[in-house]
Amino acid sequence: MDPLNRQQRQANTERIASYTVGIASERNTGVGTGTLALLDGEKFILTAEHVLGTSKPDELRFWLRPPTVMRDKAAKDTTNEEVGGFTIGEMLPIVEAQLDAVRDVAALRLDPSYTLPDGPEFYDMRRSVPFMKWGEEELDELTLLMVGFPIDNSREVTAEGNRKFMFMGIAEHLSNYSAEVNTKIWSKIESKFSRDKDFAFTYNGDAKEYRPHGFSGCGVWVLGETPNAPVWTPGPIMIGIVHNWLPKSGILLALKLPAFIEAERA
Repeated sequence: MDPLNRQQRQANTERIASYTVGIASERNTGVGTGTLALLDGEKFILTAEHVLGTSKPDELRFWLRPPTVMRDKAAKDTTNEEVGGFTIGEMLPIVEAQLDAVRDVAALRLDPSYTLPDGPEFYDMRRSVPFMKWGEEELDELTLLMVGFPIDNSREVTAEGNRKFMFMGIAEHLSNYSAEVNTKIWSKIESKFSRDKDFAFTYNGDAKEYRPHGFSGCGVWVLGETPNAPVWTPGPIMIGIVHNWLPKSGILLALKLPAFIEAERA
């Protein structure tokens, strides 16, 4: 059963979508997801390093959320007439790319003078700092939400030779944090991943509909749930960045956002 009623879930998804960007790489043949983030005045796009492929920063194109309500229909099920006009990805002023190929995460630092258009917004990473002090017992069973651009939720609009032009759609996925999974999993996976900097959670979706690795680079969000909070508010808190899929275990791995903040401020 869905742990959130429809109104709460939609409010959180809409808010997270405003922080989320689609990323096209490899001359528009690769698709991924990133998060607009702010840390002490510096502006970033956070994603998985492999989403960028071999593309240089000036070769990447981004899709920002328009200032409209999201369509409650999968992009792959739409028609050209329903969608109307299409938009091409736009360049953003990236001044530095901090890449960690070993841990498979990337932070694209934007020109500090860059201003977002209406619709998207930067997530203040300082809101995630309290999670540095949370123990497994506090995180256990918290609802997690990913909002991203899996290639499976896209369809071909037209083609020029071997080059396809795709209509990309946003999709969501609900899971839960499990203290048990995060106690037992680490002895079974590569040593480059660690409980100190990463966390694991189960992919609950239909892998035939949206392949799990299609959520690479997505933010992982706690849905406005804080300990002993008397009133629910649609204020999702980002706690991680998806970077790997373990098919044999049915597990996604994410870098703990507080670990990125600590490294950035070290």
